[in-house]
Order: sequence, then structure tokens, then C-alpha cells
Amino acid sequence: MKRILTIMSLFIILVCGIAGVRYSYYNGSVTYNGSGTNVMDLYNNPTSYDESNPDGVADIIVKENLEKTMAANNVAAVVFDFRGYDTLGESFILLTAIAGSFVILSRVKHKGKEEEA
Repeated sequence: MKRILTIMSLFIILVCGIAGVRYSYYNGSVTYNGSGTNVMDLYNNPTSYDESNPDGVADIIVKENLEKTMAANNVAAVVFDFRGYDTLGESFILLTAIAGSFVILSRVKHKGKEEEA
């Protein structure tokens, strides 16, 4: 019974996650930097994107990225240089949650030293 309940719970979480991604995909904003850039057009033809006049944070990323991070890829620079500790913390929390799940859902009973003697 416990195994069925666990499988059903994981299935419900999976369905909710898929529904959330679908909702954000169809109802989310289609802008890249606030100037109305269509993300699909940008993906299909990246050379058509004009980065000569970026605004806000995009201005810092586009104009100052190479000097600050020495990374040619802007996404890698933001994730690993500017948000490196945050990413490391999220990874630690995820690994802790996985290890905790294994401990809680483990069905193996460990024998104590008194039982072995």
C-alpha cells in the first residue's frame, strides 16, 4: 500500500510539473529583453537580433560580459560566474533531498549489534 501511495504521489507531482510548464509556455511573456523580441524568431534566425542598444541588465551582460568574466557565452557567464554559489547551493539542496528520500523510503531494516550476538 505504501509503495502504491508513493508511486501515485510521484505521478501527481509529475503531472503538476508538466501542467505548470505548459501553462507558462502558452501564457507566458514572449519577450527576451523587454523590447518585444519574439523568442521563436530569435531561435530560428539569431543573426536578426539587434544587440546594439540593450536595456537594463541586458546592457551589462552584452557590453561588459567579456571583460568581467572572460566567458564568450553569456548564459554560461551568468550561471557559473555571477550565480555560481546559488547554483552550488541548489545542487546541495537537491542532493540532500534525494538522500533523505532514500533514507525515508528505504524498506531494509538494519540489525542492531544486540541482535547479532
